[in-house]
Amino acid sequence: MIGPNQRPGYRLTLLAAASLLVAANAFPASAEEVYKSDYRVSLLGLTIAKANFSTRVADGTYEVSGGLRSSGLVTVFDDTKGTIDVKGRFAKTGAVPNSYLVKYRHGKKDKSTSIAFANGNVTETTNVPPVRKKDKWVELTPDALQAVADPISGVMVAADSIGQVCTQTLHLYDGQTRVDLKLSPSGSAQPFSTKGFKGDAITCSVKFVPVGGYQAGREAIEYLKNKSKISLTFASLGSSGIYSPVQAKIGTQIGTVTVYATRFEKMQ
Repeated sequence: MIGPNQRPGYRLTLLAAASLLVAANAFPASAEEVYKSDYRVSLLGLTIAKANFSTRVADGTYEVSGGLRSSGLVTVFDDTKGTIDVKGRFAKTGAVPNSYLVKYRHGKKDKSTSIAFANGNVTETTNVPPVRKKDKWVELTPDALQAVADPISGVMVAADSIGQVCTQTLHLYDGQTRVDLKLSPSGSAQPFSTKGFKGDAITCSVKFVPVGGYQAGREAIEYLKNKSKISLTFASLGSSGIYSPVQAKIGTQIGTVTVYATRFEKMQ
């Protein structure tokens, strides 16, 4: 999710775009299962970031941990690296987070976001440094932080069939900005394969709807809301009923950011 202080194409766009995909490892399991995955983030055909993640799933719970850093020529202008850690459990409605922690360094500055949840509701948010609210700031209401999920847990979609995935709305909160991602069908299921995975996937068109925690009228937000073409491609492992993105495309003012899973392997 791209917040109001995030320049499209760089910095947190990298963290945000990757977070749309790291959940692709997770699905309900009784015995412990471990997955490794790698992702490439590109802009205008050039790799601008790389990420790797490990996911452990056991007894209806999940833990995702990993890292992301800018890559290639981007490091000359915007050297960013960070880690993500998420914990939660699975319910009939999908993934329900317990905690979300992002730590990253942009240049010489260390920053972090921590979110605590209880039964799908936000109970505490800590940003270091604190969020800088600007003119025309749209405040978050208490209701906006109910029945939401972090950007990783929130894209684990529960559905009875692959055809039902693109009929849902995802309610996401990244510690600053609360948005809805309204999914709609964009064709039928198609084959998808990458290292360690081969199966069907379905692509959804995405409508970006900001709810709170952003600066009204900001150019980047208005572009995402009114002009950006966004798509998420979902796939599921086995018959879990949990569908997660294996690819994301986000149109920005300087080009389309693409996140693609280059590896998705079951280790045990």
